[in-house]
Amino acid sequence: MPARPPTPVINTPEHHFGAMFLVIATRQPDDATLRAATNLIDSAATACWALRPDDLATLTQQQYRQLLDYTAAPQVLDLAFYLGGDRKQIRTLMDHIGREIAHELLIHYPPLEVQG
Repeated sequence: MPARPPTPVINTPEHHFGAMFLVIATRQPDDATLRAATNLIDSAATACWALRPDDLATLTQQQYRQLLDYTAAPQVLDLAFYLGGDRKQIRTLMDHIGREIAHELLIHYPPLEVQG
């Protein structure tokens, strides 16, 4: 009998534990849906990093993913579940990730005004 694939690891910052629990408890994904959703998130995050704006060009792929997890892990997981982990929906998740990253950065690091 083939070994059952392992449940994916979801790196969750401590401040998101409650929200992540709520997303998983609400969506109640089976193993296949959980794997599909995490694979979709990994693919979308990698694509977003590759297409990141110049302001984020110095971030490594790992740093970009950590920023994403820190700022929007529950929202991204919830959308990935909503999309059913369907890789055809990667652009939808990428757009959401881009908005979450931009929104978080603009809140904490607003653009500097150039004085002429």
